Amino acid sequence: MLALLIYVLFSGTIVFTFKYFGLLRIPTFQALAVNYLTCTVVGWLMSGSPSLALLQTGGAWLVAAVVLGALFIATFYLVALTTQRVSVSAAAVATKMSLVLPVAFNLVVLRQAQRPYTALNYVGIALAVVAIILTVWKPAPATAGSRGAQVARTDTWVLPVLAFLASGSGDTLLNYASSRLLPTPEHQALFPILLFGTAAVVGLVVLAGRLLANVETIQWRSIPAGVVLGILNFFSVYFLIRALGAFGNDGAFVYPLANIGTILLGALGGYVLFRERLGRTGQLGLLTALVALLLLSYQEVLAAAGA
Repeated sequence: MLALLIYVLFSGTIVFTFKYFGLLRIPTFQALAVNYLTCTVVGWLMSGSPSLALLQTGGAWLVAAVVLGALFIATFYLVALTTQRVSVSAAAVATKMSLVLPVAFNLVVLRQAQRPYTALNYVGIALAVVAIILTVWKPAPATAGSRGAQVARTDTWVLPVLAFLASGSGDTLLNYASSRLLPTPEHQALFPILLFGTAAVVGLVVLAGRLLANVETIQWRSIPAGVVLGILNFFSVYFLIRALGAFGNDGAFVYPLANIGTILLGALGGYVLFRERLGRTGQLGLLTALVALLLLSYQEVLAAAGA
């Protein structure tokens, strides 16, 4: 349980860091590239410089690490844009309610569960999708011909939905790799390093292309910002993997409990740090998200209450 709590702390802090990047006008993609380079170095040091001999054997675990690396940097960029252009709460809910994807995959494909799933659990999955829609809904200003219709602006929908899909896909693949593709401690030590290394390579290549095309110029303050983000990012993934392992890789159990805390922390931090206020629809979305998460994990809540 301690690993879950630490994951929540790091995960929530990452969202706040992206918000500060926007406020301080730190180039987000430059910081992301440095972030994954930092993750690779920290992972290498934390793992005690593991042997690279396993790379010669190849296999599905190596493919999963490479795919996850590319997916991770894309997800991080989408979360950063959502935080800066929509809100902290929208980013937190869109990414954390993406748990419906790994939960569904865990139940249907992996079939790894610490308890049977009931109709209430499946209602929770459906409510999770509703919560995302409500949280990112922003009515357009009324005009003479609109009759005050509540129409969601397209730009506030696209980013949270893409963040939802990318984050859910990444968590699903990570859950699968953790349960099926990492049979030895050596695999488990090398996997996150390769994941972060791939993300770093992708980030640096894309950044080099943007610099050569004069799309942007290097801003040196993005380096310390990326180092801070990299440390937070590494330990968030590290403790997520530890939490999954501690609970038998039951993603349907781990993700809901972790995300309850992250959504609450995101909403509280958004209000305290940035004075972000949710409208009535957003508040309803946040409440729906909490109800969904409780329905997904109510067995554990009742068991804890009766312990």
